[in-house]
Amino acid sequence: CEIDGLPADTSIRTVELIDGRAVSLTWAPDGGMGRVDPGWLRSMAEGRWRPEADIPERTPWEASGMPAPPTFDGPSVLSDDHALADFLHAAWTLGFARLRNLPTAPGTVLTVGERIGTVRSSNFGFMFSVETKPDPDSTAYTSVALDGHTDLATRETQPGLQLLHCRENTATGGASTMADGFAVAEAMRRETPAEFEAISTLKWVFTNRHRDTDYRFSGPIVELAGGGQVVEIRNTGFLRAYPDMADRDIPAAYQALRVFTAHCRSERFLCRTPFAPGDLVLFDNRRMLHGRDSFDPQSGHRRLEGCYLDRDEILSRLRILARRGRDVG
Repeated sequence: CEIDGLPADTSIRTVELIDGRAVSLTWAPDGGMGRVDPGWLRSMAEGRWRPEADIPERTPWEASGMPAPPTFDGPSVLSDDHALADFLHAAWTLGFARLRNLPTAPGTVLTVGERIGTVRSSNFGFMFSVETKPDPDSTAYTSVALDGHTDLATRETQPGLQLLHCRENTATGGASTMADGFAVAEAMRRETPAEFEAISTLKWVFTNRHRDTDYRFSGPIVELAGGGQVVEIRNTGFLRAYPDMADRDIPAAYQALRVFTAHCRSERFLCRTPFAPGDLVLFDNRRMLHGRDSFDPQSGHRRLEGCYLDRDEILSRLRILARRGRDVG
């Protein structure tokens, strides 16, 4: 029953260990009996019920310490839980990680996504192809350079994770770029506090209108949690529409955006790597600003497949893998 169905003076009357396997409780005032597993009590005492339990701390990085994505063998991650745990640990801690040597068959990205958890659909479907299209509904489907951005900033809840799998790449150019938005935000907090205040409090409207869909959301580019911790980046330049603020705040907002964008383009923060067939990169879409250099569509074909998951999925899988490790140990 719910708590309002219990007597207000409910308390534990007696506690007894039964056969070394369970704890028996007698409740006052009604004499009701309860049985609790000691393993559950231990997990409560050790704080394993807390959301952050078994989850590694996130570590911001700049390019000087990240010449290439943390890289793992794809087939091993698909077949071995220890390899999967190492891959996901790196992806959560650093915001991204790469697999190599995967098959280039269609749908491989979904196989990897489902190894982690439940794939999230969007207006692009459960899986989307990133290649040039004659009538694109996203800049991603062209060959132009893409500045660092998060996907679906137009949504109330941006996808937490994105997976991109390279099936084919014979085109010249098109290197992938990654910048840690958390590191960019913390640099602004230290070096340009006025601009950090503006980027984390003033809101922008993001919108994406197509023939059959019309998505819009208003929020700050850097979102803070209690205590001022940076928890999310929301920035898609080609979907950012209007400043959603008082007129007097607009100059400060644009100045902050100028500083933020310059950092995201700076070699100080950029990790730039080519995509080879069989590569897959997993990254936190609410932290990392991903982009690409332009490429020549006449020089060859570039085909990626992608899918989204929520952050809950990687956190759930990390907890399950940690629990299995304890059970084995």
